[in-house]
Amino acid sequence: MKIQVIDNIDQIQPLMLMAEADVAFYSDEIQALNAAEQLQPNIILLNFALRGSQTPDYTNLLLAASPASNIVIIGDDLHEEQILHCVLAGAKGYQNSQSLAAYINRMIHAVAAGEAWLSRKIVAYLLDAIHRNYSLQASS
Repeated sequence: MKIQVIDNIDQIQPLMLMAEADVAFYSDEIQALNAAEQLQPNIILLNFALRGSQTPDYTNLLLAASPASNIVIIGDDLHEEQILHCVLAGAKGYQNSQSLAAYINRMIHAVAAGEAWLSRKIVAYLLDAIHRNYSLQASS
C-alpha cells in the first residue's frame, strides 16, 4: 500500500514511522501534487493547515492528479462546514489531529478497505446538508 502524507508542520510524520506501508512525505504542495500524479498512492493524508480554507480546492487538484486515491483530511477541531466542503470536494474522511495517534492505524485500514472515515456527527451534518440541497432543488 502506498501512502502519501502532505504536512507542512510535521504533525503526521512521526506517527507514520511504524506504518507497514510505502510512505512518502511532502511539505511542499506543488511537489506533493506532482508526486501524487506519478505515484498514484492508495491513501493521501492531507493536513488542513497546509491550505486552510483552500483545502477543498487542493483536494480537487489531488483527485484530478490521482483519481483512485482516498484522501483523509487531518486537522485541529475543524468546524463541520469546513469538513463538509472537503468531503464534497472528494475527501473520504476527516480525523482530528489531537486524537490521530489513537486512531491512525484503524483509519488507514478502514480507508484502504474502501470505508469513509467520518464521525457520526459529521455524517449527520452531511446528510442534513444533502437533504437541504435536495429540498431546494425539489421546490424549484
